[in-house]
Amino acid sequence: MRTSMASRKKLWFRLLAAIALLVAAGLGCSRNIGDDCSVNLDCSTQGDRICDTAQFEGYCTVEGCGINTCPEEAVCVRFFPTKFLSKPCDPATEDAVNIAPDKVTNDCRGDEVCLSSGHCALFSLERRFCMLKCEDNSDCRSGYECRSTGTAGAEALRDRNDPNLRVTKFCGERPQVQSATQQ
Repeated sequence: MRTSMASRKKLWFRLLAAIALLVAAGLGCSRNIGDDCSVNLDCSTQGDRICDTAQFEGYCTVEGCGINTCPEEAVCVRFFPTKFLSKPCDPATEDAVNIAPDKVTNDCRGDEVCLSSGHCALFSLERRFCMLKCEDNSDCRSGYECRSTGTAGAEALRDRNDPNLRVTKFCGERPQVQSATQQ
């Protein structure tokens, strides 16, 4: 009777050890930025990534990113809602400090930023997300395209130490074409 009890204990110990190893291995796994998802846990069990379910088939990302805070495969992109882009501005001269004072423009209000697309946008509407870097559409998964910042309210996050306007490419949801009946 003692040997069968000892055998059961060994079996239970081995089973628990195997389960612990599987759980530990699963905790270290997370999907990359831009991968599909349904819930936040699909992207990370550590809570450092979210699933943006507003995107086609979900999009693993980090919200509220900053300079050099995104994983290696990603870039931080600032988004402004296009329906709230107000009047035109010149990003090369708006509130510029390195040009002659008579060339400086102030078309945007104090609570706005001049986007590289040449439109004023409210600072308060800005949202930042880590987005998958790309060179062309083949780098993006199905339903997504490689787009440049400076379009559709998407802006590259600029380093204050490098104030030059810069363009970066990221995988964004491919716009859906609406049929005449949907409009």
